[in-house]
Amino acid sequence: MNDAIFGILYIEKSDGIEVNGGAVVGNPVRGRLGVILMVMADLGILYGSFLLAFLFRFRNEIPQGNLEPFLTIAPWLGLAAVLVFYLFDLYTRIERKDIHRLIYTAGLAVGLLTLILVVLSFWVRGFALPRSVILLGAVIQAFLMCLLRAFVWYVRLQKGGKKRVLLVGKRLADAMRVAEKFLRHSPGWFHLETFVPVHEKRDLVSRMKEADVILLSHDLTKEEKGEVLSYASKYQKEALIVPDLYELFIAGAESQQVDDMLVFSVLPPTLSKGQRLMKRAMDVALASVMLIMASPVMLLLAVLIPLTSHGPAIYRQERLGRNGKPFMLYKFRSMVQDAEKKTGPVLATEDDPRITPLGRWMRATRLDELPQLFNVLKGDMSLVGPRPERAFFVEQFKEELPEYTYRMMVKPGVTGLAQLMAKYTTAAQDKLRYDLMYVRNYSIVLDIKILLQTMLVVLRREQAAGVSERSKEQERLLRELLKGQTEMAVSREK
Repeated sequence: MNDAIFGILYIEKSDGIEVNGGAVVGNPVRGRLGVILMVMADLGILYGSFLLAFLFRFRNEIPQGNLEPFLTIAPWLGLAAVLVFYLFDLYTRIERKDIHRLIYTAGLAVGLLTLILVVLSFWVRGFALPRSVILLGAVIQAFLMCLLRAFVWYVRLQKGGKKRVLLVGKRLADAMRVAEKFLRHSPGWFHLETFVPVHEKRDLVSRMKEADVILLSHDLTKEEKGEVLSYASKYQKEALIVPDLYELFIAGAESQQVDDMLVFSVLPPTLSKGQRLMKRAMDVALASVMLIMASPVMLLLAVLIPLTSHGPAIYRQERLGRNGKPFMLYKFRSMVQDAEKKTGPVLATEDDPRITPLGRWMRATRLDELPQLFNVLKGDMSLVGPRPERAFFVEQFKEELPEYTYRMMVKPGVTGLAQLMAKYTTAAQDKLRYDLMYVRNYSIVLDIKILLQTMLVVLRREQAAGVSERSKEQERLLRELLKGQTEMAVSREK
């Protein structure tokens, strides 16, 4: 399960309904109060850190020529800090998140804010803030911000962690896939208790009374989900649901009234002309700047790739863009030349022998994607959107997932919500949920947030790892964890 648990709906009596691990719909007051308190704490840390930095640098005699310019920009600095922290999702509820990612995010956000201050100190006249104060203030701020969030995370873990999870489904084999997500999730928040087949009503009710959270497997029908949810509501239990794709279409739909009938207005998952125009303008501006900034690295890779393996530096491959229109995608070559000559189109696997040593490093840091900035300038791609796929795999996915074509109603992206929240090994159906969620909730602010948070996954090597098969040992551990009804379910399946 991903840190933000983006594709799951939380239904909890005490907090209302929470979507995407963020905004609370049922009880917004509590969520807003927490955000206000966190913002106030962050501003206190920001200004207090620079005050300590001033005192450490100048002792008790802070020069007016240094202090007054800082006081002048202090309100704008606070506004910039809140904006940066918001774009890094530091004001969403931190329950069930990974503590290491949370701290890393806070540190990276402070680093970006410090970079903004350094640029201002170089280019804005009259801004006489010493570099030593900027750097020392940043160190103090990063330490206190990380400490604050670690403390809040720990308090929330002690208060709302260690939830006993009851897994409900039809078949144990299908439920295993959902159970794996919980086993890989940040430890401490959930304890997977047992599995109960949905048709075992008596056992389901008795087990539900003892559980804290009811997890519904993706193989349940709408009727079965409704029945389990009615039980969960009756016994005031939180329910976690992996949404069907059609449910993503109606997420956030506008309610209307036809005579005395309530209806939802569901529009196709695409962008308006105005949104496409704004998105294109941002793509051209940012891609141009990013190409200039990345040009030294790109030139270096253009030299190193042919030196370390036979073949050209740039790899061209046909992909499908908006509305299924084919285009040539550019990447730095990370595999041996003609890697698919004998095998045909196949996905990369973990420890794939076709990947070169330099290519493995480029994939882990996403540097192999840099030439796609030229695709963005050409108009074939956007900076943010669903990843472009090859026609061979699209045809396979469409047979299993008819809704797969909806993700191609927008331009493909260099990065996207699925790349941010999922992994290379994540199933196509789960990635499709993220892609549809992105299209349905598109905004320029969302694009900026995804671009900034992409930096968080650049160094997370496991998100770039290839497809791997589940080991027999992991299968055994899953069966042991799903105790109680597991053996009974296995015997029924036989």
